[in-house]
Amino acid sequence: MKKKISFEEGMRELEALVQGLEAGELSLEDSFKAYEKAVALKNSLGALLDEGDRRIRVLTDAGERELDTEEAP
Repeated sequence: MKKKISFEEGMRELEALVQGLEAGELSLEDSFKAYEKAVALKNSLGALLDEGDRRIRVLTDAGERELDTEEAP
C-alpha cells in the first residue's frame, strides 16, 4: 500500500530526484528508476492540484450563489 504524502513532501522528493538526475552521477539503471519515480510523482502532484482546483471551484460557486441570493431585492 502506498503512503499518501503531502504536496510539499512530494515537491521536495521530486526536486531531489531532479537534482540527482541533473548531477549525472547515477548509474543508467538508477537514472531510469529515478526518472520513473519522478514521472509518477509529477502525475500524483498534478492530480492533487487538480483536486484542489476542483474543491476551490465548488466552494467559489457556492459562495457566489450565496452572494447572489443575498443581493436580490
